[in-house]
Amino acid sequence: MRISVDNEVKHILSSEIDGSPFQKYVSKLATAYKDDKMVPPKVGTQCKSCEFRIDESKKAAGLKSGFEECWTQSQGLKASDFARPLVFDIWNFRKSQKLIEDGRFFMDELTESDIKPQPRESEPGLSSSERQWLQVAKVQAHDGAPFTDIAGLSAEFASWKFPLHFIDFETTMVAIPFNKGRRPYEQIAFQFSHHIVTNSGTVEHRTQYISTERGHFPNFDFVRALKKALSGDNGTIFRFAAHENTVLCQIFNQLKNSNEGDRDELMSWIRTVTTSTDDSVEKWDGKRSMVDMCELVKRYFYHPDTRGSNSIKKVLPAILATSEFLKAKYSKPVYGTQGGLVSLNYRDWQWIKVGPPGSILDPYKLLPPIFSDLDLETMDSLVTDGSITDGGAAMTAYARMQFTQMSEAERNRVSAALLKYCELDTFAMVLIYQYWKDLIERRKREEAAA
Repeated sequence: MRISVDNEVKHILSSEIDGSPFQKYVSKLATAYKDDKMVPPKVGTQCKSCEFRIDESKKAAGLKSGFEECWTQSQGLKASDFARPLVFDIWNFRKSQKLIEDGRFFMDELTESDIKPQPRESEPGLSSSERQWLQVAKVQAHDGAPFTDIAGLSAEFASWKFPLHFIDFETTMVAIPFNKGRRPYEQIAFQFSHHIVTNSGTVEHRTQYISTERGHFPNFDFVRALKKALSGDNGTIFRFAAHENTVLCQIFNQLKNSNEGDRDELMSWIRTVTTSTDDSVEKWDGKRSMVDMCELVKRYFYHPDTRGSNSIKKVLPAILATSEFLKAKYSKPVYGTQGGLVSLNYRDWQWIKVGPPGSILDPYKLLPPIFSDLDLETMDSLVTDGSITDGGAAMTAYARMQFTQMSEAERNRVSAALLKYCELDTFAMVLIYQYWKDLIERRKREEAAA
């Protein structure tokens, strides 16, 4: 079917960009490209996600920062200024553009009146504005110590039932469906990982699921496997961020429109472990609805090393660098040992390794590459959609397995790498839990000794 876009083209051709007619502006850009001249940049909050913003290690290797070139040319900043945290790096802060327009670019230039922190009205923990001001205040005080609301976390801990279940999904939504009869940008859940922690502290990577078969729609088998993994008890289930809840609610709707023989059973189970999303026609709040560990981080914990990010890939390295308990426990190859920490994918693995100059290496950087031509960091950078950013590597790998010809050996190698990758995501949640548990127990010992 042919669709006329004449009106859209006319609108574009008649529009102006930066005060210039569209065609004149395009001509100006073409000339600048031809003459290899930099177009005068416009800086603002959009710079936060600039792909040319690089860290010190890359600059030390001789790479140039396009981000710094833009800000230097536009605002006359010096090289030393880029060590000062910028206002748009404040977590979830909506006023940074106004501050930039007023000529205040850095957190150390702000006052408490710029944030106006207000406590939560009825719920425990930090409010968004309190957390924002905490981030700024630690920058201004040069305070690198983490903040932990131990009393708040203790109350949360007391509400949980053992064994504790930690789950993580790998999913994708693509414009061109992998499977016949599916819609563009329809949710596909192809992998999960599942750790448990018992009341005695035993940690086990209990179950996992992955679908690598080309042309197979995995969602219903995925839910069947997840239901089987979580149905043996009534222990508390943890996720990190809203993604897992959203995915299960989307599969709920897919099941509703399916002819699966166990459709009603699976839909009923999904309702027990989720809370309906805002766009759901049906409303429910499952009696065993998953606990969001990311929300716990936002309310009760902040580490300056995360620079305002609540991504598990930022929180994990920060706590590993801080926790002497975790360093002592995981600086030896104890993960995946016979009779020790049970793992489905690792053997005699050491999670905490020291790099130069005495820093703790990021565990995600210890993982093997999924493909020879793309490392994990590069693949994660390909996806920038909020909470699923950290799944970029898995999404890229799954798409390749669906759309490209791949030998059975290569498919098995990629699958093995994906299983390790996803296992770390749930073990990272376990490490955060163990870190908090150690802080709570130490506080109790201190209070008992006082």
